[in-house]
Amino acid sequence: MVAELLGRAGGLCAAKPLARNQPLSKLRSGDVVLYSDYGLPHRKANRDWSDLCASGALVVAFASAKNPIFENPLPANVRPIPVDIPCDSCLAESAAGERLIPTATPAIAIAEWTFTAELIGACRRQNRQLAVYLSIFLDEGRRRLKRTVGLLFEPNLRPQAVAREEYAGKFLAQVRNSLTAIRSNEVEKIRVAAGWLREASASHHKIVRNFMGHLPPVEAGMPGDVGFFTTMVRPTGDEGAKWIRENLHEGDLYLFLGYQQNEDAMAEAANALGVRTIFMTSQRPGAAAAANPHHLYIDPHWPTTDACLDLPGYDVKACPLSCIMDLTCYYAICGEAIRK
Repeated sequence: MVAELLGRAGGLCAAKPLARNQPLSKLRSGDVVLYSDYGLPHRKANRDWSDLCASGALVVAFASAKNPIFENPLPANVRPIPVDIPCDSCLAESAAGERLIPTATPAIAIAEWTFTAELIGACRRQNRQLAVYLSIFLDEGRRRLKRTVGLLFEPNLRPQAVAREEYAGKFLAQVRNSLTAIRSNEVEKIRVAAGWLREASASHHKIVRNFMGHLPPVEAGMPGDVGFFTTMVRPTGDEGAKWIRENLHEGDLYLFLGYQQNEDAMAEAANALGVRTIFMTSQRPGAAAAANPHHLYIDPHWPTTDACLDLPGYDVKACPLSCIMDLTCYYAICGEAIRK
């Protein structure tokens, strides 16, 4: 949750991280803690859970409806938000019986941002506007970031009230629209990408992934992730193209989970070596990259603003889609690649 909700386009400027396994004595009854549990076997996080329950702060908990943290009666300061995923969140099983393809990240992120949408609406019913970040790639000189970082409410804005569930409904409609677009327009390309992944693995070629953004890089190698990939890298732009030229060879595969730039230079550097590339960014590739048979573009169907929830009278939108859609596409590719 820390990687997904903090500093994000469309997220709350005043949100702060709560360090894990640290004393919680500074929490008090007026504080609100957002907590998520992916159902992984991490005892230290469960100890945090017990401490949070005893802290007196209002704790909003996002987890599988079958998560053990919801089994016992909850104290009055805890508000559970059960998410409809298996407790281990995985949807598939390998031939060896390994549980794969976790759904916790996109599913819990949807729940978290839906809560955020309703929180913004609740504040608007008090004629207050929670300060919301603009994507730094759209923030010239980061002027807006400098004004709003750490800001709880916009001091001079008194927005009109919004009905309960209106913002949650609008955000979920955007999520549904993007998922429907992926199902309608991208499934065949997802299957092609999965085939490329299987072929590169069978040929023992290098299979590289480059994850950009807040939460996706954390997801690489998490329990349930597939074992196809041989390398994880982070450089983009000229540095990314340089890394490709120095490290990849014909027959290798490069998967890029990007953000708002199409990164055509990286694709072209790889394709010139005979490397297949699979790119997911909010900007479509240029004509040359799109026409290259070694390049496959999968549209994750989220807007360049990333945030998608309109807030009338405010200068930015709230609640981003990129993590939800990017990881949905990534795990769809992985699921197809291991399909029996």
